[in-house]
Amino acid sequence: MPGLTVALVSIPLSTALSIAAGARPEMGLRAAVYGPAIGGVLGGSDYNILGPAGALVNILKLYAGDYGVAIVPWLAIVSGAMALLVWATKLEKYCTIIPNSVLEGFSCSVALVIGLGQTRNAFGITQLIKDKIEAGDEKATSIFYEAVAQSFRYVPQLSARDFTPFLVFFVTLFSLMKFLPGKPWIVPVAFVGCIYGGVMATLFPFDP
Repeated sequence: MPGLTVALVSIPLSTALSIAAGARPEMGLRAAVYGPAIGGVLGGSDYNILGPAGALVNILKLYAGDYGVAIVPWLAIVSGAMALLVWATKLEKYCTIIPNSVLEGFSCSVALVIGLGQTRNAFGITQLIKDKIEAGDEKATSIFYEAVAQSFRYVPQLSARDFTPFLVFFVTLFSLMKFLPGKPWIVPVAFVGCIYGGVMATLFPFDP
């Protein structure tokens, strides 16, 4: 059951992190399937969870913005090599001396990066900003705080068709987590969201 729960949560999480990192959703799905499968075959631990890693989103987005999404597999290979080096030199034991305050602060910063990084999608202003960049009214940037400031300048011009479902799903998910805790509510909410997205894409095809 725990394995099934992690697998179901990985589906919406992998697509969301893929988009947040500047890649396509299907790339996240492939990584969520092949990565844990290979990790499970080669070995593991009772303390490991093989799946998407939100902590790397900001790094991946920065490099993907500068070099394109083709750089992501190379980053994965280098990261794996570094992890293997840490294991070979027995340095992993030093991870246990990292204070909880550092880990909590790190987790909080990751949440802020992912959340603020999705401002454009949530308010439906992604295409608007792209048009402004193509027209020369805005400058493309991969620097996080500059991109966030750029996004918030256009929030007043939000698209109600995009923002309304975001608000509904956001409030629903957090209400369920608050008042009915202990269940992976992200799975059914993401499933309903996928159905909604498919229906809307069929009824209102996107024409850039």
